[in-house]
Amino acid sequence: MEVQRLVDAYIIGLGDNADNAELCKTLVTYINSGDISLLELVQALGVYLASEEAGRRSKGVNVLSDVLVDLPADAIPAAATARLVQFFSARLADATCVPHILTATLALMRLPSFTDLFAAEILGALFKEVHVQSFQYSTRRASYQLVELALQSYPAAVTKMGDGFVLGFAQVLDGEKDPRALMLAFQIIPKIASMIDIKRHAEDLFDVIFCYFPITFKHREGDPSAVSPESLKSALRAAITCSPYFGEMAIKPLIEKTTAAAASVKVDALETLAAGALAYSPEVFKAEMEVLVEQIREDVMMAANESVVNAALTTLEAIYGVLSPSAPLTDSLPSQDAEMTDSSTPLDYVLKEAVFQLTADEIKNPDQVGKILRAVARSSSYNCSVVSDAVLPIIVERMNGTEVLTVRRELMDVLNYVLSASCDVERRAECLDADKTNLLSIYHPESSVPLDKEYSFLHIVRLKGITLLTLLPDFLSSNEADIALQTLGRAAIELNEDENVNKEATHLLIQLAQSKPEQINSTVLPMFMDALREDMVAAHKASRLLNALGSISVAASDSLLPVLQGLVSLVIAGKLASSHCVATTETIRKVIETATASTTNASVGAELYTAIVSPLVDWVHEQACANKEVPSLLVVEIARALAASFSKLDTDTQKRNLKPLFEKYAELVVGTADSSVASQYQLLPVFSAAVCSCWCETRLPVDDLDLFVSSISATALATESNTCRNVCFEVMAAVLNKTKDSKLRSRLAQRALQCAPDTKNEAALVVLHLWIARALTSCNDKGGYDSVRWLLEQIRLPSLHAAEAAQGFNIILGEHDWAVTPSTHGMFKVLAKQRFYSTVVPEITSGFQNTADIAVKTNLLVVLTNVVRHMPKSVLMNGIEKVVPLLLSAIRLTGGDLKAASIRTITLVILETPEILRDEVVTSIIPLIIASTTQSNAENTVGVRQAALGALSLIPEKYPYPVVNTVRKEVLNALARARDDRKRLVRQDAVKAFNKWLNLGDA
Repeated sequence: MEVQRLVDAYIIGLGDNADNAELCKTLVTYINSGDISLLELVQALGVYLASEEAGRRSKGVNVLSDVLVDLPADAIPAAATARLVQFFSARLADATCVPHILTATLALMRLPSFTDLFAAEILGALFKEVHVQSFQYSTRRASYQLVELALQSYPAAVTKMGDGFVLGFAQVLDGEKDPRALMLAFQIIPKIASMIDIKRHAEDLFDVIFCYFPITFKHREGDPSAVSPESLKSALRAAITCSPYFGEMAIKPLIEKTTAAAASVKVDALETLAAGALAYSPEVFKAEMEVLVEQIREDVMMAANESVVNAALTTLEAIYGVLSPSAPLTDSLPSQDAEMTDSSTPLDYVLKEAVFQLTADEIKNPDQVGKILRAVARSSSYNCSVVSDAVLPIIVERMNGTEVLTVRRELMDVLNYVLSASCDVERRAECLDADKTNLLSIYHPESSVPLDKEYSFLHIVRLKGITLLTLLPDFLSSNEADIALQTLGRAAIELNEDENVNKEATHLLIQLAQSKPEQINSTVLPMFMDALREDMVAAHKASRLLNALGSISVAASDSLLPVLQGLVSLVIAGKLASSHCVATTETIRKVIETATASTTNASVGAELYTAIVSPLVDWVHEQACANKEVPSLLVVEIARALAASFSKLDTDTQKRNLKPLFEKYAELVVGTADSSVASQYQLLPVFSAAVCSCWCETRLPVDDLDLFVSSISATALATESNTCRNVCFEVMAAVLNKTKDSKLRSRLAQRALQCAPDTKNEAALVVLHLWIARALTSCNDKGGYDSVRWLLEQIRLPSLHAAEAAQGFNIILGEHDWAVTPSTHGMFKVLAKQRFYSTVVPEITSGFQNTADIAVKTNLLVVLTNVVRHMPKSVLMNGIEKVVPLLLSAIRLTGGDLKAASIRTITLVILETPEILRDEVVTSIIPLIIASTTQSNAENTVGVRQAALGALSLIPEKYPYPVVNTVRKEVLNALARARDDRKRLVRQDAVKAFNKWLNLGDA
């Protein structure tokens, strides 16, 4: 019979470890098509399933399991399901068959014909007959998966089993050690607790779970299937805290674990206690609160580990949150005296020690005392009121009775923590209203305290307190709030001997701007604008004020436009010195860039363009028309701001706003303007920024695009204005790059080049090809590579402008403020840089090897350096060994940024693939790098020296002692000289590198 033949072959294949996939597929096909029935398969397997040999029984079940897993659901009738469940339940007592039975059962449990009765039968057999921990991981995992599937799909069966299910699962889990299996088990336990009343067997289940706490194991690096320690800790924590019945058993051992020496164990225990606060009954905490608070106080006071301190305070807040009375506050809160009776409440354990510290002659650890009080106070409105009522009168009394500034600062520090808790729970204690006058007096500026560094901490604490009073809901009147904000504003504006006072005041204003933007806009911003408007305001002060305004506007969206409009008004009104005017415009630009980068909402860009950028563009145009001097840096900053906002406009809005700009500036770039508008050439970057920031779909307001491109190309080649030439090339490149039709793009490129044969300005012709290459290579257009080859040919020939062509490769690949960039919607194909690298580098290598002309070699190395410095690491490291010799030559023959870029590329090779340079590191690389650390050579700029020291610092880490030890003395001598460099940053890098070479070879 065919089915018997297939089964026998399958069994033989299992014995020989052969691939039985085809046999399994054939059996499944026969059953699915009705040629044989599932019953016939079982009958064919009968001799194996009933065998007295365990191995033959296992193989028989294996075949059945494999077929069931692959069979579609409609091929297994309900009657067969019932018989299979009965059979599998009985056979779970046969240890050799268990792995295959569990696999088959998981397949059956997903069938519509599988019922809750079947689930209960299988689970009962699993818990009774199978010693799960005696099997391999794959079988244990299947057991957990079976339990989880039952919980998910057959809750009625699980609920009916009740205590039997709880005890059975505890037995399955007991003794598990594999982190992967534990992860599954820990995730099952909360599901059990939510579905079954575990009260009677909570202790049995808890004992099995808690024996794993705290859990530690070595994570297998590089294994994607491995369980991370943190995820397993979180799963165990969720299991321990999933039921209120675990609370009474968990609290004491967890508190004991908080005394562990290891910080990780402390944190784990504290975080588990915090999680338990939400699950356990508050009563289980009350009996242990005194011990727990004392331990937390010790951890916070010691402050040895920040993670422990944070976990301790979080735990304190969580537990006091559940211990707090849930009833609303009444007028009769417990007074301080009532709290200190013999009938102690949980709050006493914190308040007694805090009161003792605050009334002592010397306050010890005021910062830690304040943190503990804050954690308790912000746990609930009730606790906040009790803590405030107990502490504030003491602080007020002591403040009024002492003139010692250090004590006053410490008291204010504690008071600030309590006030911050009131802000967090958005409810102030009644005692705050009663002591309002005293509080205002405490934080009032003290004229007797000098504004020098010695007392800066006192001023900073006072400013924090003023901020907290302002944030308290409905505490200060409108006039009082204005006075508070003015105090903060003056602290941020006026020069202090300690800059930290200015910084802290600015930080607090930023914080307030997010919650009270209207008051900041009406009270503080005018103060800043007036300060900028002052005569002879120092540059560093103006910079500090502008940075503060920029931070406020970015942090609070409601302050964005008021700040920018105020700055624009200062610029347009001519109230600023010229240098401050440029700095102010730079701040406006940075804020616009930040605001537009953080949102995809086009309306933000439109609003900023209309309200901020457009007035600046109109103003600078008026200045130029009136023949007033306009700094070039100012124009560039306005253009950058325009690009940031204009690029966010939709196509229709862009087209509408382009028209007036073309009316003002188009004649200048197409060569039809008369001499009367020559003063406006300096404003052309504004025009370029607008055109280059358009979407590809935005149609320029020109009748003939071909004529426009050829005209601006001709203007660029003929003009003597560098600004005009650069703008023409930028606009031309943007138009070419954003033309999606390849045929039209090629035609426009040819129109741009048609004036080239007639030009006498060879330098401009080189730049024309550079910009065409930038526009077209980024979108993988072959026309761009025609210009690249033309440029390389100029470099290989004794051309007058070969050096300009070599340096110009930075134009092709480098960053630009607005022309052909991703932020201004330039077209960049995914593999554009890979293609450029694979096309250009071989030609550079070939040209370098085939010439003896030093000038040509130098220019080719300049090209190479400009190419590699702009390549992503993934592209650069492909075939880098062929480029390394040229990079070493570049270090010898170039200087400045190019030399630094070559050294950084060599450093990258050392970092990623040090074996490539193993033979050259001592003979060639180290001598070149040492020579690059000397400051006497003008070619060794600060950037070069830092890059060289970075490379030297890396070499001891990447190469073994025997390889580099021969040059150790020479390197140390060079680094000793570098430690005396005139630049501090270089000296720092030299010290780091020196220490690494000094310790070379140490274990």
